[in-house]
Amino acid sequence: MRRLVLGLSPVAALLCATAAGAADVNRTYTGPGVADFSGVELGPDLGVALGTVGSANMSGPAGGAHLGYNFQSQQFVGGVEGDVTFGSIRTGSLGSAEFNENFMSSARVKAGYAFGPMLAYGTLGWAWSTTNYSDLGSSSGQTVKGVVFGAGVEYAITRNVSLRAELLRYDFNGADYVIPPSSQSLTTSTNVARIGASVHF
Repeated sequence: MRRLVLGLSPVAALLCATAAGAADVNRTYTGPGVADFSGVELGPDLGVALGTVGSANMSGPAGGAHLGYNFQSQQFVGGVEGDVTFGSIRTGSLGSAEFNENFMSSARVKAGYAFGPMLAYGTLGWAWSTTNYSDLGSSSGQTVKGVVFGAGVEYAITRNVSLRAELLRYDFNGADYVIPPSSQSLTTSTNVARIGASVHF
């Protein structure tokens, strides 16, 4: 976390003068003005994943945690965020085979606008996932890479606690899963709808 804060310090210095002028910004919403979403935030996430691999559908629970840093100038909020997601995301039918995702992670930028205690934002970045294809007692695992994008809303409950809801789309590059004497080339896309909470520092 210290490296993240130090790496972002030049940008923080650039925004310092603007942020200092936002005297009516309060992390707890108590009336006119907007909540303060700036600073370090971290917390848990819980949701469900629905996606496709090849011609098959897959689904399953997904949960994890996020860590980020936000900058704020009056109603405008920008930041960076990383997350990890563990799940049991599996195919319904892929012939005699089975495919699953057990882990996803992403590194993203965020930009949004605060309305009173609520922040609406969009996000875009890079994503990774560990996948496994199995058939007839043999299996092949691959780590796939791609992009992630989506949108969310966050609501300030107290000075240091907020709740959020997000919808993210992960599009991964294709990968070859080799189970001798054959192989399968599969492309994976996963949609994650999740809720979460954040503690702000």
